[in-house]
Amino acid sequence: MKLESWKLRDVIMMALLGVVFAILYLAVFYLGLSLSTALTPLGFADFGFELIYGVWFMASTLAAYIIRKPGAALITEVLASVVELLLGNSGGMTVVLTGLIQGLGAELVFAAFRYKKWDLTSLTLASFASAVFIYLYELYYLQYYMLTIPMQLAHIAIRFVSAFVFSALIVKLAGDGLAKTGVVKSYAIGANIKTAKVYEEEEEEA
Repeated sequence: MKLESWKLRDVIMMALLGVVFAILYLAVFYLGLSLSTALTPLGFADFGFELIYGVWFMASTLAAYIIRKPGAALITEVLASVVELLLGNSGGMTVVLTGLIQGLGAELVFAAFRYKKWDLTSLTLASFASAVFIYLYELYYLQYYMLTIPMQLAHIAIRFVSAFVFSALIVKLAGDGLAKTGVVKSYAIGANIKTAKVYEEEEEEA
């Protein structure tokens, strides 16, 4: 794919996804707290957030999958974290830092493929990179280094599964679904997936 210059529609898409996922991220944050509380009596409170951690990488992978240009993953993830902070996340500037780390992980994978490979494999690797990057940060920030090795491996394993389900599989299905309806036909993803017949007929009539 030939890399084109950024267009206004790209900025609008990133802004839209940033706001939508900021709201989702904030909702998932409180869901994670509830899951942790529910799992506390069973001794699995640490895994409350791990089960849904993959949701926090979705802005980066979906933006990149739709726009397919350098910087889309990183910028959208950071934007989502900034809006999430403004909406009331209690994490302060740490929220923005985590967004930067997660977005960078995904961005580097797409860059490694020279922004030419857009499939479940690249999305999976991007989401895994986000999971690894943020976990390395949490080893220090949340003192995960004090956990036993088996507990750390369990964290990573569950986070990988969550990352695959939410930020790779669901993102690909969502992106392909949007492309087939014609909603994102003006973006790079639209050039690779046949749009729904209703849009084709409308274009012919026009």
